[in-house]
Amino acid sequence: MARSGPGTARARRAWRRRPFGAGLALVLGGAEILLVQRAGPGVLLSAGADVRYALPLLMCGCGVLVVLHPRGRRRYAVVGVLASLGSWVASDLGGFLVGMTLGIAGGLAALGGPSGRDGATTPG
Repeated sequence: MARSGPGTARARRAWRRRPFGAGLALVLGGAEILLVQRAGPGVLLSAGADVRYALPLLMCGCGVLVVLHPRGRRRYAVVGVLASLGSWVASDLGGFLVGMTLGIAGGLAALGGPSGRDGATTPG
């Protein structure tokens, strides 16, 4: 049975203000690059993980953090965009350009989105 009340409505509004689409694009871009490389869990969890696997994992982590911590989303978005650009060289042309493009688009959407603060007005 669903709860209703002022607390749940406030929580729903707070979740709607989060940059979910931007974080999802970053996570999907990182996942696509990992799938193109066919990385198994043994390779990802080994101590000698290569940059080829570290950059997509960093993209996925930044995508999750963009959604969970919207106040620091600009820092995570910049790191996500840089990891996406680094995947061009490190991993099969950025997952054959699809993963890199998704990562850059998600990072730029997180950078350019509204601030998420209550009472903040958007210019224009």
